[in-house]
Amino acid sequence: MTPHIVITLATIVLAMVLFVWNRWPPVIVAVAAALVLYLTGVLSMPETLSGFGEPVVILLVALFSIAIALEKTGVAAWAGALLLRRTGGHPLWSLIAIMAVAAVFSGLMGMNGAVVAMVPVVIVIARRTATVPSKLLMPLAFACTAGANLSLLGSPVNVIAAAQIDEADAGPFGFFSWALVGVPQVVGTILLVALLGKRLIPVRESELQPVSSFASDDSDAFAQSAPRAPRLGRDAVVALVLLALLVALLAFNLVPAAIAAAICALLMVVLGVVSVPELVRGVDWTTCVLIGAMIAPAVAMTKTGAAKLIGDEVVRGLGGLGPLAVFGGLFLVTALLSQFISNTSSALVMLPIGVATAGDLGVASLPMILAVALGASTAYITPFSTAVNVAVFGPGGYRFGDFWRLGLVISLWTFAVSVALVPVIWPF
Repeated sequence: MTPHIVITLATIVLAMVLFVWNRWPPVIVAVAAALVLYLTGVLSMPETLSGFGEPVVILLVALFSIAIALEKTGVAAWAGALLLRRTGGHPLWSLIAIMAVAAVFSGLMGMNGAVVAMVPVVIVIARRTATVPSKLLMPLAFACTAGANLSLLGSPVNVIAAAQIDEADAGPFGFFSWALVGVPQVVGTILLVALLGKRLIPVRESELQPVSSFASDDSDAFAQSAPRAPRLGRDAVVALVLLALLVALLAFNLVPAAIAAAICALLMVVLGVVSVPELVRGVDWTTCVLIGAMIAPAVAMTKTGAAKLIGDEVVRGLGGLGPLAVFGGLFLVTALLSQFISNTSSALVMLPIGVATAGDLGVASLPMILAVALGASTAYITPFSTAVNVAVFGPGGYRFGDFWRLGLVISLWTFAVSVALVPVIWPF
């Protein structure tokens, strides 16, 4: 283990402790961690600052911009009222409906597109049902993440894994083959949130409206808040058309997600839906800086070989226990890495290890590739593991330690489903 690996791992562990302690704002801790890696020589200046030019940061700014437009034009209120009419305004049924719709959207247009479409709607539903937004936004994020495993388009990780399957000649794997594991994951996630969410999701003061302005969960509030969907004006129609354009660009993978979102955000301004000052005021810049800074530790994990070292050690230790144990080890290591570096990065690091391990064991590589892909998608425990979690972090008023309680339960469910189904559907 090199000194740079020790420094990288120590910096990440210390940052996680400080995040949980919540003594200083997370953005300060993230920037400090990036600076430590630079000052200790682990990263160069371009590597330290590279995160602020990463596509995920541009994607977040654009998604915030689109969400602002949907809120301002009344699209969110219209969609929220429509969904509430279908559920009768009951908080539990509204929660289940939100998660089901979000999961389907995620499978059809990708989890990033799904969350940007749904966040404004969920905020409206929270207001109409007198529910604190933090109680609905975390379930939304988890539903989007679980729903990403319904199709090839759900997540970039799925696309990377599919390319690895083709490269390794691991066998046919269809567009909706993910759903064989994804559907049970989604159903279980919705049920677990419905059963445990009330106890495990904290009440937090939203950036959008303080907790004191929300009454207790009382469905009568819906009846008092004029549930009839408002009429959509010209700007709302334009916003809906641009949202459909975003869905099409993401669904058909015509351009990268960040470019697709940037195009739609630009058109929102050009077509007069929102103004530049409105966008500047509405974007959560603290979250964007936070994510940009946290990319530096991810770069260090890959550059120093820390991520590969962890993966190699786990595989080496479990190799003698058989392919199922290695499958579980690959899943858990990749899931662990995905809490601290992007799930795309963790998949890129671990996929070659999975294929090589399958060769060493003399078993099929497809289930090992899926162990890595599904592990990389199990990003529920920290709020910065995916853009989806980040998108709800600010609007929900969450703290770093808020995600792990429910996130750990969902992660264990995802692990159980993967271990139970993948080796049966795609044998070793």
